[in-house]
Amino acid sequence: MTDEAIECRLESRAGTVDEDQALVCAARNDTEAAGRLYDKHYGAIRNYIYHCTLDRTATDDLTSNVFLAAFRHLRRYQWRQIPFRAWLYRIATNEVRMYYRRQKKTATVNFQTEVDAGQERIDRLEATEPCAGDSLAATEEYHLLHEALLQLKLKYRTVIILRYFEDKAIAEISGITRRRQGTVKSQLHRGLAQLQDILIRRGVLPSW
Repeated sequence: MTDEAIECRLESRAGTVDEDQALVCAARNDTEAAGRLYDKHYGAIRNYIYHCTLDRTATDDLTSNVFLAAFRHLRRYQWRQIPFRAWLYRIATNEVRMYYRRQKKTATVNFQTEVDAGQERIDRLEATEPCAGDSLAATEEYHLLHEALLQLKLKYRTVIILRYFEDKAIAEISGITRRRQGTVKSQLHRGLAQLQDILIRRGVLPSW
């Protein structure tokens, strides 16, 4: 887990206190406040991790790890202009990074084999996939897009998912990944170029 957990301080903004900021401070001694924080952010963090892994079991485990780590270090949380959800995304990004590092180190998962297991991945896609009313072609393209994402290096996949699946601004991605905004933009550019090449090879996009 990252060392980002810090001491909590309330800061007044025009007489009001951010809801998360108040909940974070209360959650240090109040399980109900901790539960509200969990309920409020669980869905977003789980969706993000699922987009990163496309693996339901890994997603459940990593999401649990994120909140366990966050609540374990909550007493040392300090509000440094970093929204609580952004902090959770930062922890989640680190958990995903360690997950793939473990996979690589133990050699229990061959990445290309995972990519080629298309039907298995389709069966595991969840709430974020197209609704029942969407066309078969659109659903297939959605699946192919996710398969293509798995072929990218993690640093490129992370910024693409944060930008286009999680709708994060460049500045937010910079804070989550702890990379300069220029670096984030460069990684987005390179990642999208590689993603386009993969989709062209798979026939999802035309080769112009």
